[in-house]
Amino acid sequence: MSTPNPDTAPRWVDTGGGDGPLWSFQVGDVEVFPIREVDYFPLPTDFFPQLETEPWTEGAFYTRPPFTHDGRILLNQEAHLLRTKDRLVLVDAGGGNGKPRNGGVFDRADRPFLEQFARAGVDLADVDTVVFTHLHVDHVGFATSADGAGGWKPTFPNARYLVVREEFDWWTSAAGARALERTGDYIADSILPLRDAGVLDLVPADHVVSPEIHLVPAFGHTPGNVYLVVESAGKRALFAGDMLHHGVQLERPEWSIRYCVLPGDSADQRRRLLERAAASGDLLVPAHFPFPAAGYVRAAERGFTYEFIEV
Repeated sequence: MSTPNPDTAPRWVDTGGGDGPLWSFQVGDVEVFPIREVDYFPLPTDFFPQLETEPWTEGAFYTRPPFTHDGRILLNQEAHLLRTKDRLVLVDAGGGNGKPRNGGVFDRADRPFLEQFARAGVDLADVDTVVFTHLHVDHVGFATSADGAGGWKPTFPNARYLVVREEFDWWTSAAGARALERTGDYIADSILPLRDAGVLDLVPADHVVSPEIHLVPAFGHTPGNVYLVVESAGKRALFAGDMLHHGVQLERPEWSIRYCVLPGDSADQRRRLLERAAASGDLLVPAHFPFPAAGYVRAAERGFTYEFIEV
């Protein structure tokens, strides 16, 4: 991989604009709309401290586009709207707009995230469920919006918001408060207003959301992290959230990012997920892989490789 040039490499690119219908793909009878927010381009060592002492494989697939750009790694930030025959379920809720953070791409952002729902033919009031895979800053922000009086209100007025109980308990503990010092207290503006409004449900890590959708416990990246299984008409997809961030983790599942709360457990859960996807042929949908993100995991001589679906 080439040496990064911090003066010329981009920091982020908005990805939520566009006209016409929102692109989607199918998992059986479930329609999936990726709700894209931003592509951002951190230095590789910002996410992978392992690279400070160990190089990755020269010329490997993940050292080239679309996984890299001008010496930086490319991370796509997207949520997913699932339309079943009678439900509208949002998986994670992006970084949010107008919210103060301690720097970074999510500090007081202003991006066309919510406008994309109309392009999918969906009113915000139509969404009945929001599921958080975990409670990191880039997965919760659009769950609430400014209420016009200096506070925050639920963005999707008719939705129940689901978070695993262990996850909520950790982020509202003393340990969680210390972790929030890095970013700023996004729990206060994006999660607690949901509780105060009576729309936050604390659920078990194997919760069944609908006949097509259920959670799978995968604690590690955070202490209550889960992924979602969507199964319909003989097809199945695994919505992995932050269990993988970048293609290097396909070759080296043992590499957890700096922001994993329990890096050893995170690595173990990542390998289990990749082994499941490779053995079953299930579609894998990470939250941060380059667009279109979704793809198929294949076993390789070292670790795994990836085949993106066609757009």
